Amino acid sequence: MRIQDIQDRQILGAALVVLGLALGGAAAIAGLLAVDHMALTGPMCGPTVGHCIRCVAAVALLVAALGVSGTGAWMMKPRTALSPAT
Repeated sequence: MRIQDIQDRQILGAALVVLGLALGGAAAIAGLLAVDHMALTGPMCGPTVGHCIRCVAAVALLVAALGVSGTGAWMMKPRTALSPAT
């Protein structure tokens, strides 16, 4: 790996971590909306119907945030440049 490749990977990793933070914020907002929805329509929907799209969206955003942030952190891990073959 060249030095430039390592720097590009670290920049991409930092961008993925920032994207993960944004997805985490969206997951928090979606979770709050799902809680409000459950509080308002809980007696109408009941426990037998299952989760609605608001709950599923909140969980999907949370999983995406964790995956993207984890990948970004892995890409930012320091690596040594390989010496060119002689």
